[in-house]
Amino acid sequence: MKSAKVLVVDDENANVEILLRCLARQGHTGLGAGSAEGAAQALTKGAFDLVLLDHVLPGETGMQALPRLRALTAAPIHIMSGYSDDETRRDAELLGASGFLPKPIELEALFALLSALPERPA
Repeated sequence: MKSAKVLVVDDENANVEILLRCLARQGHTGLGAGSAEGAAQALTKGAFDLVLLDHVLPGETGMQALPRLRALTAAPIHIMSGYSDDETRRDAELLGASGFLPKPIELEALFALLSALPERPA
């Protein structure tokens, strides 16, 4: 994939800004949201190639919102979490996550994920 549009959902604004800057340096575009509700609004307004969804969010958590967000997009949704135990990973998969990225995010893993995304139709 040459360039991806990524939705980054994290209530820590610094995390969102860092990821968006790293994505931009690699030629990708992105949008940040600080809550599950913000993510739902973004998904209803535009198409994304990838959604990075924080596990722990205020109000509705990423895990709680995952089935609802999954219904709004065909894009892969990857849970980001500092809780990288097998149970958390399994729960994310059962709720519809396409994958799991442990925090802190390793940029090599993120860029490998982006490289594996299918090409967008022209």
